[in-house]
Amino acid sequence: MWENFLSSFIPLFVAFDIVGVLPFFAKVSLNMDEKKRRLVLRESIVTAFLVAVGFMLVGRKIMAYLGISIEDFFVAGGAILFVIAAKDLVTGKPGLEAQEDLFGVVPLGVPLLAGPAVFATSLILFNSVGFYYVFVSLVLNLLICGIVFRFAHPILRLIGRRWLEAISKVFALILASIAVMFIRRGLQGFQIP
Repeated sequence: MWENFLSSFIPLFVAFDIVGVLPFFAKVSLNMDEKKRRLVLRESIVTAFLVAVGFMLVGRKIMAYLGISIEDFFVAGGAILFVIAAKDLVTGKPGLEAQEDLFGVVPLGVPLLAGPAVFATSLILFNSVGFYYVFVSLVLNLLICGIVFRFAHPILRLIGRRWLEAISKVFALILASIAVMFIRRGLQGFQIP
C-alpha cells in the first residue's frame, strides 16, 4: 500500500515542480492584494485538479479508442517528460505573460501546475498503480502547492531565489530520471513477434 502510494506521490510531486513555479507565482502576485491573491490561488488549484483528473479519466478512454497501448504511452510520455526536464535543465523555463484576471486559470492552473509532465505522469501511474493512489497523490500534491503558494513571499525571502533555482534543477534531473524509467518500462513491455 505505502509502496504504491509513494510510487505515485513522488513522481507527481516532481512533475508539479512547485519549486520551479514558486518564483513565477511570487513575482506575478507581488502587486495583488490579499483577497485577489487568495482568489488566484483557489482558481489555480481547482483548475489544475479538474484538468488533471479529467485528462487521467478521458485520456485513458481516448487511448483505448485509438488502440494506443500503455507501453506506447510509457515511451511517448517518458520522451515528453525527458524533453521537459532537459529543457528546464539546459535553458530554464520560458517567461510567461499573465493576464491578471485569468492568471489563476492560465497560465498558473494550466500549464504551469497541470501541464504535460503532470498529464503524462498521472496517466502512466493510473495504469500502473490504479486510480485511487493517483487521485490521493494528486490531491495531496495540490494541497502542498496551495500551502507553498500561500506562503510564497516568506519562503522566497527565507530560501533565496538562487537556492530555489538550484533545487528546481535537481527536481528537473529527477524528472529526467523518471522519464528514462518510463521509457525503459514501456520498451520492456513490447511484445516482439
